[in-house]
Amino acid sequence: MLNVVTADREVSELLVRDPRVDKIAFTGSTAAGRRIASLCGERIARFTLELGGKSAAVILDDMDLGRAAEVLSSAECRLTGQVCASLTRIVVTRKRHGELVEALSSTFSQVQVGDPFDDSTQMGPLAMRRQRDRVEGYIAKGIEEGAVLATGGGRPEHLHRGFFVEPTVFANVDNSSTIAREEIFGPVLTVIPAEDEEDAVAIANDTIYGLNASVFTNDVDRARHVARQLRSGTVGHNAFRMELSIGFGGFKQSGIGREGGREGLLPYLESKTVILEDVPTDYRTK
Repeated sequence: MLNVVTADREVSELLVRDPRVDKIAFTGSTAAGRRIASLCGERIARFTLELGGKSAAVILDDMDLGRAAEVLSSAECRLTGQVCASLTRIVVTRKRHGELVEALSSTFSQVQVGDPFDDSTQMGPLAMRRQRDRVEGYIAKGIEEGAVLATGGGRPEHLHRGFFVEPTVFANVDNSSTIAREEIFGPVLTVIPAEDEEDAVAIANDTIYGLNASVFTNDVDRARHVARQLRSGTVGHNAFRMELSIGFGGFKQSGIGREGGREGLLPYLESKTVILEDVPTDYRTK
């Protein structure tokens, strides 16, 4: 049975607190997930959480940067970047940083922004005015903290209504900066320079999140080697990849448990042990 209750925070918290609800499954922000976990902790209730992310794309030195830029720009168009698993932190070695920024700026700035009902549109508006204001606030913060605005950063000139933001790329982003640490939930890519492959992995892991990631390289063995070092629930290869039939979820503050697949079903089950003195009648003839 599926019962949909449209409610705000007050009613939602009543459901989370209710002892008749055996398990809570939540998909949403890390802030809301913390609240739900604390409420469940009060009554030792079971829960799974699929929360926010600040996912890294690690670009290794053998990867064609034009191809990587096309893949990342296209992926960020999905739901106007309002995807928890978006690859928004692009980590590349310092010697290739400028070339990748140039490629990303070229591909992402060419994305056709407009009416989502128009077949020629590649990226539509943000969900609401509040979200557009939030994204614009992060863009301003990035500039204030010293990141280089490579492309975008404003509202499309040809769109005079709607909650649109230009596809935006920041260069020379410090991984300790606000735009590298916090989930923006909009079409904003941050390019972070690393000294070498080891440093790139360290930067990718230096976050409170661990939902998704990707390794860009032509060498599948190298991709697997780096993927094993990334603390992320999912790691793709040369693309934004998710596979819900296997099980999707994150490390660290990106969540607890998994959704989809066998791993997603197990949290709804609980083992029970019954120890009898004799064999039950139903089993004696088997």
